[in-house]
Amino acid sequence: MAQKILILYVPVIHKGYLDFFDKIKNRASKVYLIDAQLQEELSDFKPDIASIKTSRVKALLGKLGFKNISILSKSGLGKLNGKEFILVDEEISRNFAGRYLKKSKISWQSVFLRWDKSKVLVQVPPKDFPVSKSVFDRKMMAETGKEAQKSSDWWRQIGAVLVKHSKIVLRGNNKSLPSDHTPYQVGEARDFFKAGERQDISNTIHAEQMIISKAAKKGISLQGSSLYVTVFPCPVCAKLIAFSGIKNLYFASGGSNFDAKKVLESAKVKITYVK
Repeated sequence: MAQKILILYVPVIHKGYLDFFDKIKNRASKVYLIDAQLQEELSDFKPDIASIKTSRVKALLGKLGFKNISILSKSGLGKLNGKEFILVDEEISRNFAGRYLKKSKISWQSVFLRWDKSKVLVQVPPKDFPVSKSVFDRKMMAETGKEAQKSSDWWRQIGAVLVKHSKIVLRGNNKSLPSDHTPYQVGEARDFFKAGERQDISNTIHAEQMIISKAAKKGISLQGSSLYVTVFPCPVCAKLIAFSGIKNLYFASGGSNFDAKKVLESAKVKITYVK
């Protein structure tokens, strides 16, 4: 197997990372750790004080048997041209690849832990909603599934895409804040509640909230647009959707709780279950 370069951002050590290190150790000819300055440049949020210093991560990797480990600064980016890479599928690494490895071949790996979906999702069969089996709607829903996999939330992963004129204009997932690694550093507040209970208490921004926020930031009008989401929105997100201008909501699982359905329908949002 051809040797590749491993580029890492490791703010916290947990079982997901340790399993990844065991799997990848003999596949990487060189390891680069993204330095603090680059980390700050690649995130919209300030570095978390709970993050492990890059120098300590380097020492740990050495003890785990990794060879040829360097800390990567902006001045060293020229060394990366024309190589094949392994990156962890998390926000800072995705931003790094989008900015500095646009033409490179990348193998994306996950380090995030996942609960058994059947144990954490409360499934409420959708009732009284039109059903769509159209090729386009199923294609868009498949895109929401891809987006959901970017979430670092171990409890549940939600994805959403916003569509205008039959094209995806925004993507979102339920994202831990201030970083993908926050629940691994300080714990996940949702572990203490059942699905649908006390949805105001969470480490994350919901996928729908992320999309509406992105639209505001980028000056994108939501009037008449369509939102596809993996799971029916919570009551809070339903209210945001109702006032956003989104006119079509498509979902693939779950069902309305509390007043979500009533609020959406009162705002003349058409709700469709994609099967």
